[in-house]
Amino acid sequence: MKRLLLVASATLTLAAPAVAAMTPNDPAWNDQWALRKIGLPQVWEQGTTGDPSIVIATIDTGVNVIPDLQNALVPGWDFVENDGEAQDTHGHGTRVASVIAARGNNGIGMTGHCWGCRIMPIRVTSGGSVSAERIAAGINWASEHGARIINVSLSHVGVPDFAEAQAVRNAIDRGVVVIASAGNSGNEIPQYPGAYPGVLAVGATDDTDALYFWSSRGPWVSLTAPGCHMVTDATTPPGTICGTSFTPAAVSGVAGLLLSRNPSLTANQVWGTLTSTARPVPGIAFGRIDPVAAFRQLGLLTAPAQTTTPPVNLPAAALRPPAPGQLYTRQTVFETGTFRRGFRSTFTVGRGRFELQLLMPLARDCTLTVQAPGELFLAAPALKNLLSISMQVTAGRYTAEVSCRGARSRQYSLGVIAMFPREK
Repeated sequence: MKRLLLVASATLTLAAPAVAAMTPNDPAWNDQWALRKIGLPQVWEQGTTGDPSIVIATIDTGVNVIPDLQNALVPGWDFVENDGEAQDTHGHGTRVASVIAARGNNGIGMTGHCWGCRIMPIRVTSGGSVSAERIAAGINWASEHGARIINVSLSHVGVPDFAEAQAVRNAIDRGVVVIASAGNSGNEIPQYPGAYPGVLAVGATDDTDALYFWSSRGPWVSLTAPGCHMVTDATTPPGTICGTSFTPAAVSGVAGLLLSRNPSLTANQVWGTLTSTARPVPGIAFGRIDPVAAFRQLGLLTAPAQTTTPPVNLPAAALRPPAPGQLYTRQTVFETGTFRRGFRSTFTVGRGRFELQLLMPLARDCTLTVQAPGELFLAAPALKNLLSISMQVTAGRYTAEVSCRGARSRQYSLGVIAMFPREK
């Protein structure tokens, strides 16, 4: 096996305390750094937590009714079974829906971005590949049945498809906001439906607003959102997973909040507000979504709000002067190379958030685990070409292990973000 290690440092800026920020009582809230990063507690407190009249369609694997999505669903359609029961046999669609609308402040599970909004489940795949024709059918159905926002957390490369492009155009002409995944390619190759004119394609950034190495990029990518989100489904309790399946869900939730506060906004107004108020990110068209700035620009906040992004809860070790020899800095370490069957890598890290993201072809044939003293963490099933783990850890040594079916040679990139010891 051949490996190459590269290290990049990240500077953390501590913001002044946010004002008038809501703190939901959901058990997983403390681990939902992504929502705090974009200032959503300020919007919830001074703007809205979502209105049930705003319906967000998810073009995906369907959605199951789970405790954190009780009373969140409206009738949808299943283009796999051709009936009105869009049951999710894969889990992906339910996880996307949880990012958008998991019921917040209900004392269970996690918190969605627009927890008062409702979800229209449109099932176009059972978890495998999906055709542009079926995505087009799902978009048409959603726009014809009252969705104000259409979220497509699926993507495909290749040439534009006429039927799919026409479905997008029809939806936008009806006043629907269309938001789609940019993909986890790590390059600038356009992916659809995100690359069609008028669609908000969404990439992924980290807690310093830098693009994750696996995020698609380029001028066709309109926005980014934090790339690692808390999700839940019928079989999995709340846990963090990374990928651009969940970044459009974050933007859809923010768009839902805007429309909840002012339902008369047009799709063009929502598009223009989200893009014009985004915080610049090199490598994409506009930048990282900023809900507080968007609400302020439209005059939708009930009281003045602080302009500075509220701090992500940093571990105490990152805030106080460390003892001699114990100085840590938040860094990204990259391993790239080739392997057969699997490999192990061990990392010494400080207390804080520990993320591992493995990008490679056919990642679905592999598992990613992290061994800690007395515990074993397992990554959720791969999202196309990306496996990820994100967790809070204490200081110590952690061993990541990758294991794959078959003996073929595989190229990979492994990104690890953690509090690493500062070099002397």
